[in-house]
Amino acid sequence: MLLEKLCNSIGPTGYEGDTRNLIKDELKIMNLEFSIDNMGNILVHKKGKNDKSNLKVMLSAHMDECGLIITSYNSDGTLKFSTLGSMNINSLPCKTVLIGKHKIRGVIGLKPIHLQNKKERTHSISLNDLCIDIGSYSKSETKSIIDLGDFAEFNIEFEKFSDTIIKSKALNDRLGCSILIEMLKEDYNCDLYAAFNVQENIGQRGVFASNYSVKPDIFVSIDTVNANDLVDIDINEGAPVFLGRGPVIPFKAGISMLDRSNVKCIRSIAEQSDIVYQRIAGTRKEGQSTSVQLTGSNMKILSVLIPCRYMNSIVSMCDLNDYENTIKLLKKYIKSF
Repeated sequence: MLLEKLCNSIGPTGYEGDTRNLIKDELKIMNLEFSIDNMGNILVHKKGKNDKSNLKVMLSAHMDECGLIITSYNSDGTLKFSTLGSMNINSLPCKTVLIGKHKIRGVIGLKPIHLQNKKERTHSISLNDLCIDIGSYSKSETKSIIDLGDFAEFNIEFEKFSDTIIKSKALNDRLGCSILIEMLKEDYNCDLYAAFNVQENIGQRGVFASNYSVKPDIFVSIDTVNANDLVDIDINEGAPVFLGRGPVIPFKAGISMLDRSNVKCIRSIAEQSDIVYQRIAGTRKEGQSTSVQLTGSNMKILSVLIPCRYMNSIVSMCDLNDYENTIKLLKKYIKSF
C-alpha cells in the first residue's frame, strides 16, 4: 500500500529526501514528468485533455513530518535536542527514536517519577527536562557517533487497527501526498499541477515557492485537521470533527477566507454523489492558505482536510474511509471543470 510506504519513509522538516525519493519513484512508474526546485519541492504538471482550456488547478500537500534535531552533547553522553515543527512535548518522554541516516537508536529520557520531587512531578514537561540516550557512557563516545544537526525521527510503524482505522507517524501530511499521486492517475480537462512541498511545519515555506512558480487559478490545499470527537466540545469552540464522517470542507482557515463559490461547488458535488463530508465554518489553523495568499497571486483557494486524531504528537490515527472519500470527491470536483 502506497500510503503505508509513505508513512514509514523518513522525512522530518528539512530532511525530506527519503520521502521525496519514494514519490519520485512512483511518478517515474506513472511516466509523469516532474521538476524539483531549489528548496526540494516536487512539482508535477499534467496537461489537460482540452487544449482550449487555460484553467490551471493546483493540488498541494506537504512531505515533511514533525521530528527532532540534535543541538548539543551532555557530559554523560546523552543528547539535547530541539523540535522540527510544533508538537506536543508531553508525548515525547520514553519514546524510541532513530537518529541520522544510519538510524542510530535512542530513547528520549526523563527523570524517573520515583526520583522526582513534588515540584518536578507537577510542572509541565519542557525540552530542558528531556534528553536522548543512545547507550553511550561519555560525551566523546557520543561525538564519534552523532553529529550536531543530525535529525531524529520517531520509531513508529504504520499499523492497521481494523479494516479502516490506521495509526502511524506522519499522517500529517503523507495522507495528502498519497492522495495527490492517486489524483495523477486520471486525466482531466484542466491543466493539473500537483505540488509535494517541503518545510510546511516551520512556516509553510515550501508552498511559497511552488505556488509562485505556477500561479494557479485555483489552489486546493489537501491536508489534515484535528479530529476532536473523543473530548467534550464547548459549543463556543466550534463544531466537532469526527473520524469516519468524511473530509472536512471549511469556509475559513485560520485568518484566511476561502473562496465561497468553490466551497459551495465541491459541497454540492459531494451531496449529489452521496459522498459523506463534514461542514464546519472554519479551522483554527490556516495551514497553507495564508502562505499562498501572501504570494500575491490572484487565485481562488479551497481546503479539503482529512480528520486525524492526536495530530502534532508522535503518532496519529485516521479512518481510511475518509481517505477514500477525499479521493472520490476531489476527482469529481476536478472533472467538473
